[in-house]
Amino acid sequence: MATITNSLSVKKGFGAGTVSDQVKSHANDPFVVKKVEEATKTILRVDLPGKKKK
Repeated sequence: MATITNSLSVKKGFGAGTVSDQVKSHANDPFVVKKVEEATKTILRVDLPGKKKK
């Protein structure tokens, strides 16, 4: 019986974490989209520090 090995490009990072190029994107994840929309509304309502109001 043959064994199958997956060769992944995994690099050791800082600490206990590892960095891999094979992580799926969360750009269209409904949870992430909802949080980005909420953050955008909050920034528009509250404004960022350091900006002068006209």
